Amino acid sequence: MRSIEIDDFCKMKFLSNVTFSPEGGSACYVVTQIDKKKDAYVSHLYVRRGGEEFQLTTFGEEKSFQYLDEETILFRGKREEEKNPLISRFYTISLGGGEAKLAYTFPIPVSEILPLAGGNLLVVGQTIPGFEELYLGDPKYLATYEKHVKENADYEEVTQVPWWHNGGTFTKGSYRSLFFYDAKKKRLRRLTELGEQVFDVCVNEDKTRAYYLSMQAKPLVNIWTDKTLKCLTFADETVREIAKDGADFVMHGMACGEHFLMLLAADNRFGINTDVDFYQVDYVTNEVAFYAHHCEAIGTSVGSDARYGGGRSFKMVGDTCYFISTRFDGAYLFKISDGEITQLTHKDGSVDCFDVCGDQILMIAFYDMRGQELYDGRGKRLTSHNVAALRGKYVAQPERCDLVREDENGTPYEIHGFVLYPKDYDPVKKYPVILDIHGGPKTVYGPVFYHEMQYWASKGYFVIFCNPTGSDGRGAFMDIRGKYGSVDYEDIMAFCDTALAKYPQMDADNFFETGGSYGGFMTNWIIGHTDRFKACASQRSISNWFSMFGVSDIGVRFTEDQNLSSPWENPEKLWSHSPMKYADKAKTPTLFIHSFEDYRCPIDQGYQMYTSLIAHGVEAKMVLFKGENHELSRSGKPSHRVKRLKEITAWFEGHKG
Repeated sequence: MRSIEIDDFCKMKFLSNVTFSPEGGSACYVVTQIDKKKDAYVSHLYVRRGGEEFQLTTFGEEKSFQYLDEETILFRGKREEEKNPLISRFYTISLGGGEAKLAYTFPIPVSEILPLAGGNLLVVGQTIPGFEELYLGDPKYLATYEKHVKENADYEEVTQVPWWHNGGTFTKGSYRSLFFYDAKKKRLRRLTELGEQVFDVCVNEDKTRAYYLSMQAKPLVNIWTDKTLKCLTFADETVREIAKDGADFVMHGMACGEHFLMLLAADNRFGINTDVDFYQVDYVTNEVAFYAHHCEAIGTSVGSDARYGGGRSFKMVGDTCYFISTRFDGAYLFKISDGEITQLTHKDGSVDCFDVCGDQILMIAFYDMRGQELYDGRGKRLTSHNVAALRGKYVAQPERCDLVREDENGTPYEIHGFVLYPKDYDPVKKYPVILDIHGGPKTVYGPVFYHEMQYWASKGYFVIFCNPTGSDGRGAFMDIRGKYGSVDYEDIMAFCDTALAKYPQMDADNFFETGGSYGGFMTNWIIGHTDRFKACASQRSISNWFSMFGVSDIGVRFTEDQNLSSPWENPEKLWSHSPMKYADKAKTPTLFIHSFEDYRCPIDQGYQMYTSLIAHGVEAKMVLFKGENHELSRSGKPSHRVKRLKEITAWFEGHKG
C-alpha cells in the first residue's frame, strides 16, 4: 500500500451543514475542497434528491444557505466586485438549474436571515459604534464612514473586552443586532437597542415570535454568564425578558418546538465547562421549567484535521429534540421526547452534523477511518466523496490501549488511549513513537481519520494518543479546574508507560511529543517536568497564565475559571500552574509553532517559553505564521498547513537517536 503524503489532506473533501428541504424531497449540503493553485478553500452546494447527488453551484464561495421552498435555495454570496466592503448579498438558485439570481442586498454585514410571513425577514446584522445608521443605506452616510475608516487606518480604539476575536481581528466595538426587513419597502428597521448584542436567534413555527439571547456589548463581554433570554412578538414588536443567567443557571442555546421552546442551560457547578441540561419555556406563560438531566456535551468534540465548516447539532422537530452528544471517545445522535433520552446511533466515530425531516435522518460523519461522508439514520454510507483520496493508501487502524488509575480517594477510573501502527510494521523491529496531545482540554480523541497522525504512521512512527482527565464526554471527568499540570499530566505519563510496556516494538529512546492549544500547554509543562522525550513540538500554546489573562480573547474568564485564581486573588497558584515557572528545568529540544493572528492563545505565549529555553541553554526553534490564527492546523492556508507539518516532522527526524 502507498503512504499517506504530507499534502494528502489537499485531495480530501470536507462536508458540512446538511439540511433537508421543507417537505424532505431533497437535501443540500456544503462540500469544501482545496484549490492548490489558489492556495485556498473553495466551497460548493451539493444536492441529494431521489437517491442521486449533483453539484448545484460552481462559484466556489457558497457556504451559508437555506431552503425557501422545495425548489429554491437562498445563499450568501459575493459575485460582483464590491467597492463597499460592508455590503451583504444573498442569491436564490433553483434546484432545476439555471443561474443564481440576486435576491437581497443589505448595506451592512449580515450573518443570518430568517424568513417571516409575507416575504418579510428577520435579519441579524452588524452595528458599528458611531455609525449605527449604516443599515439605512444612505450613500452620504456611508461616505462619512469610509472617510472615518481611512483617516483612522493607523489606529485602533479599544472600548471593550475582548477587543479582538480569534479568526477575526479587532472588533472595533461592533456587535450583532436584530433588524426587520420590509419586503415591500426593501428596507431594514432596527428592532434591538443600541449597545445590545444578540445571538442564537430562532423563530417559532408560526413565525409570530422570535427568541434570542442578549447581552451588553461593552465594556466587559462575558459570553458565559451575562446573557438574557428575550422574546420578540412581531405583531406589536414588544420584547419580554424570559430568563437571565445566574450563579447556577447559565444559558447556552435553544430551539423552537411546536408547543414549547427547548432551552439548554447549565448549573455552573463545574464552571464554564459545565455540560447543559434541558429546560422548557412555555410559549403562553413564558415560564421556564426543568425538562431533563443530560450532563454530557452537546455537539461533537472529537478532534480531526480533516473537517472544514460546521452544521446543526441540535434541532426540535415538533416537540421532539434531536441532538449530537459526545460520549467517551465518540459523538452520537440522540433524541429526547417526553423527558426520555434515546440513543439513535451507536457506531464509533463522530456524527458532525445532521438534519431530520419526518422519518428521514441525514448525517455527516466520520466512520470506519474514512474522510467525512453523508450517511442515513441507520449509518448507511450514501456518498463517496473521500473514497478516491485514500484509495490504495495505508490508513492505520487505531488499536485501543486503555489503563486504569486511581484518583486521590482511591476510586479507580479509566484512561482511554489509542495506538496507530507504523506502515510496513515488522514485530521484530523497533520504531520511533510520537505522542499527540489534544486541545481543549474539553475535547477528545477518537477512532476517526486524522491526517497528521496518519502521515506520521506512514513515515514509520507509532502514533499514540489518549483522553486524560479534563477530556470531554464523561461528565465531571472534564473538570480539572485548579489542577492543570497535575492529574492530567500524570494520566498522560501513565498512558505512555502503559503503551511502552504493551508494545515492546516502541523505541523509548526515540520518543517524541506534540500538541496544540491545551496540548501546547501540556507540551510546555512536560518539558519542565520530564526528560523522557527526545524532542517536542509545542503548538499555539499557553505558557504564562498571567499574560494569558490580559491578551487572550477569552483570557479573563477562562484564566480565572480554569485556575480557580487570578493575578490578584492567588498569584502564587496562578504561577504554579504556568509552564514558564519550570522552564529552567527544561532540557528537551523544543520547536514552537505560533500564528501572529492567534488571539486565543496569543503569540506572546510562544515568545516567552522560547526565550526562557534559550536563556537556559536549551535547544529551541520558533516558526511563526503570518495571516494565520488558532486554527492553523485545521483551516489555515493549505501551503501553511504543509509547512507546519514539515517543520514538526523535520524536528523529530532531526533528533532521532
